[in-house]
Amino acid sequence: MRMKRSHTAALLLSILAACTGPEEEPTAPPPAPESAAPAPPPAPATEAAAEAPEPKRPDPNDPLRHQPDLPAARRAVTVIDGERRVVDAEAAVAAGYTLVDLSDTWTPFIFHLQHDADGAPLKNRYRSVYLCLANDQCDEDGEALPAGEVNYLELFGIPPTLGVLRKRVFADEEKACFQEIDYDLIGSIERIPVRNQQLQKKYDRRIDGLEAALDKLLDEHGVDTIEELLPLEPKRTVDIEDVLTRRKHRAVFAEVEKRLRCEGYLTDKLKHKDGVVDDGLQTALRRFQRRHKIYADPWITRDTITAAKKKPLEGNRDALVRTLRERVVAATHILEDGSTNAADGAPQTYVGADGQTYPVRDLVTEFTDAAVVQLGLETPETTKEFFEQFTAEDFAAPLWGAVRFPQLPEYYGEHMDLFLEIDRGDVWYDPPWHPKTGELRYQLRKNLPKLTLYLTYREQRFPLVRWPTTIGGWRAEQAANGYEYWRYKESDVGERVIRRVVAGPTWIPPETTPLRGLVKAKTVNGAWTSVVNYDEMGPGYLSAYGLVAGYFVVPGKNGPDWDNGIRAHGSSDYMSIGSQRGYSHGCHRLMNHLAVRLYGFILNHRHMKVNGDQPLNAARQFLYKDAAYEIRIVTRGFEYELTPPLPVNVLKGNVRGRAQRPLGGYYPKPEVKYPSAAPPKIGKETAESRAGGGAGEAAPAGPSEATPAAAPAPVEGGGTE
Repeated sequence: MRMKRSHTAALLLSILAACTGPEEEPTAPPPAPESAAPAPPPAPATEAAAEAPEPKRPDPNDPLRHQPDLPAARRAVTVIDGERRVVDAEAAVAAGYTLVDLSDTWTPFIFHLQHDADGAPLKNRYRSVYLCLANDQCDEDGEALPAGEVNYLELFGIPPTLGVLRKRVFADEEKACFQEIDYDLIGSIERIPVRNQQLQKKYDRRIDGLEAALDKLLDEHGVDTIEELLPLEPKRTVDIEDVLTRRKHRAVFAEVEKRLRCEGYLTDKLKHKDGVVDDGLQTALRRFQRRHKIYADPWITRDTITAAKKKPLEGNRDALVRTLRERVVAATHILEDGSTNAADGAPQTYVGADGQTYPVRDLVTEFTDAAVVQLGLETPETTKEFFEQFTAEDFAAPLWGAVRFPQLPEYYGEHMDLFLEIDRGDVWYDPPWHPKTGELRYQLRKNLPKLTLYLTYREQRFPLVRWPTTIGGWRAEQAANGYEYWRYKESDVGERVIRRVVAGPTWIPPETTPLRGLVKAKTVNGAWTSVVNYDEMGPGYLSAYGLVAGYFVVPGKNGPDWDNGIRAHGSSDYMSIGSQRGYSHGCHRLMNHLAVRLYGFILNHRHMKVNGDQPLNAARQFLYKDAAYEIRIVTRGFEYELTPPLPVNVLKGNVRGRAQRPLGGYYPKPEVKYPSAAPPKIGKETAESRAGGGAGEAAPAGPSEATPAAAPAPVEGGGTE
């Protein structure tokens, strides 16, 4: 037996425990000087210059004139009269512009450098890790990325910095192989259907037979292509179209493979067989999808086709706009994104102070579009010009974007009357398998769980955002006898409050956590080894609570709050959110970037105080297989306190099936042989044990439209994800 605690975990702990040197972030530009320096005298005109029209000289009295030599902390970028200028940031603010942080030191609000009541800085332990990841400097354990490796973490709530995007733009330009890809051919189809191996072989046999029969007809009619048979053999139209469809799919498949190879994702190391949806292809697709923020299984889906048919510069511009969107949201403290619109697109409405009816606008799109135009990023070409104008050093230093945003709705204020509601949708308490045979039971959920943030304004209650979320379900849990059983993890119903919001939260795994989830394999010094899975515990984007969590509690009347372990938090398990197969341990998961937006908005529009880092010295040792491991968790995260707390209500939803209440106790897994017939009783629990984590797998919920039974299972990508 050996004690294992990887040096990568130690590195991460050291980063979290203390960061060397003072930590700074741009919060506001310094004041402008009292008077502007006089313009330098014009240079002597040469004969060639005399022949050309004299360029328009900047007005020295214009506060928003182009000043490329401004000190870094005072530089703001904006487009005026078709010219992208570097202007004085304070002058831009005075002229009605809002500053958007474009530097590589940007973080969302929850990771901003905060101060205590005396003005002393409060250390946010995860801030440095967030920046390290966003800048492609380290992996999730705090270890330096190998040469040539990059992080694709947009799906997990960490967009790349502008410095990273700049590097991608010029790296792609150097690859000649991008010129050899037929982007129009890729875009000629919507998707390539997914079939399991058996169905794919059956399909290919049928099409092979049709193709052989059509080849004979070519000779009979004296034509060269089967397209020419369409008017000659009208009864064979469906057969001809089926053959042509497979040919088109195979041609597109080859172009997608070509692109994946050009981008460096489909390498010889993956041992991929051309034309086959194998593990190697799925690994490459997963990397491609993560780069382009595609929430999908690793198949050639509609969204994957949409991204693959774009040339690299266009795809990089899309990534820049997505990154800019999060920075705009953080700078303006907005949230509304059109997610509350009706199915036909009609927006929610409210009555203003003037008695007129107004729509709940999609502010996120409005404000992002304004930033794109006013920074001159409307096309791939102007995006390239932007990155040519500003160097990597420019983004490493303070750099602002100056934007005139549309006017905020009248209901915005310092303290808004907000209310969070969870609709659990269709709920199944019945086990999704037959208790005797273990046969899978299909449990359809027409109404999936949703999280809605409401605003009460002038005696009206209307929603600002409505997003998919999760509720509890049947999960694997380790009992006191060391065996795993199924257990139903309930999402509590009723009124609650969120008093604490924690950025970079950690989850302390209870004794009931299956040990296999507490260990992960990782390359250390060029060799695969097993280390403690701090990804699951956090702080981090892969943790059980994601990047940020709001803690649901029942306020104590004459004592402490009652915490049953339920949170609304970010999650890296994006395929579990808004899908038939998506369940949690009882918490309400959100896409990480949406959770970051939600709590950033709430903290900026509710009275709150900053409690700062919550130190912790949690330690545990456990034995798994042939090795002993040690867990150390040094913080609970960076805490904000809402004063007053945010009201929450969790609706009962529509309980379906025979069981109308949650089934208590452990239930044997059909495929496991246990030492005795009776499962052990559930022991004493904590908030963490009730909340659970992501380690225990969910019981299968049966096939669904979202995940065809014939589809291959998703395969995790390699490299740094």
